[in-house]
Amino acid sequence: MIQKKNILCIIMLLCICMVWNSQARAGAIQDKIDSTGRKISELERELEASDQNISSYQEEQRVLEQDISSEQEKISSLSAQLDDTRASIKSTKEEITKTQKELIKSKEDSAEQYEQMKQRIRFMYENSMEDMLTYVLEAGSLPEALRRANYFQTVMNYDREKLHEYKATTRKIKQAKLKLISDKKELEELEEEQTQNIAQIDAAVQELKGRLSAKIAQIQSSQQLRQKYEQELQQQRQYEKELERQKAEEDLKREEEIRRQKEELERRRKEQEEKRKEQEQQQRSASDNDSSAGVWYDSRSASLGASDLELLSTLIYCEAGNQPYEGKLAVGSVVMNRVASSSFPNSISGVIYQSGQFSPVASGRFASALASGLGSQCSSVAQEVLNGKRNVTCLYFRVDTGMIDGLVIGDHVFY
Repeated sequence: MIQKKNILCIIMLLCICMVWNSQARAGAIQDKIDSTGRKISELERELEASDQNISSYQEEQRVLEQDISSEQEKISSLSAQLDDTRASIKSTKEEITKTQKELIKSKEDSAEQYEQMKQRIRFMYENSMEDMLTYVLEAGSLPEALRRANYFQTVMNYDREKLHEYKATTRKIKQAKLKLISDKKELEELEEEQTQNIAQIDAAVQELKGRLSAKIAQIQSSQQLRQKYEQELQQQRQYEKELERQKAEEDLKREEEIRRQKEELERRRKEQEEKRKEQEQQQRSASDNDSSAGVWYDSRSASLGASDLELLSTLIYCEAGNQPYEGKLAVGSVVMNRVASSSFPNSISGVIYQSGQFSPVASGRFASALASGLGSQCSSVAQEVLNGKRNVTCLYFRVDTGMIDGLVIGDHVFY
């Protein structure tokens, strides 16, 4: 009898060890899932920061392009003005050349007229006045004499007027030349000023283009970095999915192992029961022997302390705070199902703090919510669970990705 009990204990210990090994593997995978989740969150933050930087850089690029366009329009306008100024300078130079020629021609005409007048005066004065008088008096008639006298007077008046006229023309041409030279100087000064302005604006444009090139390079670098983050984020998400799949497989294996162990224990208990019946002729209830294998909570499997309500309500808040009532109740039911199971710790705190089982506990969010009293938002549901209300008989749940068969409630699948 003692030997059979020892064999049964050994079998139970082996089963427990196998379950613990399975739990350890699941815990290791859960640690990887938690670590990957943190990496994903960090990459998402980096990706968001990259998007903000790129948006800011692109706005700066747009402003620089507008500034360059505006400065280039100024250059275009000043270039047109410079072309007009240079055309005016060219025209003025041509006018100066033309005026110079006219001045030379006027001086030559004036000199020639002056020489002709000197010759005529010399002729009149070199010949005596008597000869001129004789010339007048020898006229055959008075009208002819008057005509000859008027001729001498007309010639003298003509020479005098022409000389005055040529002098006036020469003065006018000189004044026009001086005016053109002054205009040319002003135009050349304007040309120099416009050239300097264009050079200054062009230098500003080159500086803006340099800044624009640097900004474009910065945008390209940020886009490359963003692409790197995006690729790494996709890899981490794929890795997370693979870990979730592995975790689900481990959970299913562990659940199957637990089920198989329970069946094996039940079979051996039945065998022992039959033998005891034969040997002792005593009738025992099978329900008394199966009490430790149930999945419902009772006073022998867990002792509820004063902090159990707070622990349970906080876990429900962290895992299903955004879920409907049935989803919150299901999470609480899973915790109590584990408390009642021989494959898990027999207390609420033991189940919640078991390594690798609940992501909020591993990440520290559970501790923060517990310290802040956020679990009070789910205390009514937790109290119903502690009072014995259940809506699932499952031992596991996770975010529904479509890869695990089970009861879907809200965003979770229970299995």
